[in-house]
Amino acid sequence: MKLDTLEKYLDIYTTAMKNQKFNFHYVDAFAGTGQRDGEDDPTHSLIKEIETLKGSATRALECKKPFDHYHFNDTNPHHVKALRELAAQHPDKKVNVTQEDANVFVQHFCHDMRPMDRAIVFLDPYSSELEWSTLKAIRNTEKVDLWLLFPISTLLRITPRNGPRDEWGSAIERMLGTSDWRELYEEQPLTMDLFGEHREEVRRQDYKKVVDFVTTHLRRLFPFVDDPFHLDQRGRLLFLLYFGVSNSSPAAQGLARNLSAAIRKSLK
Repeated sequence: MKLDTLEKYLDIYTTAMKNQKFNFHYVDAFAGTGQRDGEDDPTHSLIKEIETLKGSATRALECKKPFDHYHFNDTNPHHVKALRELAAQHPDKKVNVTQEDANVFVQHFCHDMRPMDRAIVFLDPYSSELEWSTLKAIRNTEKVDLWLLFPISTLLRITPRNGPRDEWGSAIERMLGTSDWRELYEEQPLTMDLFGEHREEVRRQDYKKVVDFVTTHLRRLFPFVDDPFHLDQRGRLLFLLYFGVSNSSPAAQGLARNLSAAIRKSLK
């Protein structure tokens, strides 16, 4: 679903923008090898692919209307080698492959964008590597459309129901850019035991409120963030797939809503 949604968006976006005189970039910060090849998912070890699937990098390169520049990044040397081999199969495309921390890579790219540049940035972190400061850098460009696969199962795992763990606080704040995540917890009503009145431990609110918290927080940062796609397996919510736009102009917002509606319609 993630890959099909991204592919449909790329085709619709490049068609809608075909007559614009911008320099269009496709940026994949956690690009992997360019395909899904049957390995276990590195975060959850739950998803097992039966057949080879074209990954995000391959689908971007095979987009009907190509981008002017492609930027693929991964920290894994094996992945980088595979990405360079993939790039060599498309000699007609301008492909830049790097091996950097994804946050450094994206923030440098955003800093170096020129006035006539526009970009699609796809962020598919393996776990909790993505920092909120990177999302801020994307927002500040006002030139980027963002697709973000948010690892909600990771956030749920490090915010257990029976109370917050201080050792995870810094990781959560890197992911969300705020200490307000503690609002996800609430004190339970007073109860009575044999020795008198006492207060039970705090409890985290249900997962739906955690999803709402993340969505609201993203919408405070970006001018437009669509309702997330929920990616489940066997009834367990694993990821939220967000589409967001950094450009605050009315025209950009209108285009974003139209693109979002077209994608949802095509997936029905």
